[in-house]
Amino acid sequence: MQCDEIEVYLSGFVDDELPQQQRQGVLAHLETCERCGELVQELRRIKEETRQLSYQQPTSKEWKHVERHIFATASRGLGWLILVVWVIFTSSYALFQYATAPQEPLIEKILVFSLFLGLGLLFLSVLSERMRDARTDRYKGVHK
Repeated sequence: MQCDEIEVYLSGFVDDELPQQQRQGVLAHLETCERCGELVQELRRIKEETRQLSYQQPTSKEWKHVERHIFATASRGLGWLILVVWVIFTSSYALFQYATAPQEPLIEKILVFSLFLGLGLLFLSVLSERMRDARTDRYKGVHK
């Protein structure tokens, strides 16, 4: 096996998670490849160092801050969702009523529908752009 094929298995080898056949293939390669042997030693060193890390538990004050932040974020998102749905339904109902009104001239109906169609398309384009950017935003976790 080549080094690039073996490197895929090195982490599993260090963690003793490889099936016997793959483990034997890695061992055979390590007997002849100094570079991969150094990678295994580096992975073992990293594994040992991460075992020795200690994690600090958040204080109760910090937990309360997290809970408030989660609630505020969720309620803000829900509020926007309700508002957008309300605007869509109200606008749709108003347009339906306007379209079925017999006394309104056709040109007015076309102009009003064009306005709402343009605003709707603009809203959808901005929404789709924001959603696409939110997935790839490098600064999402950065706080001021």
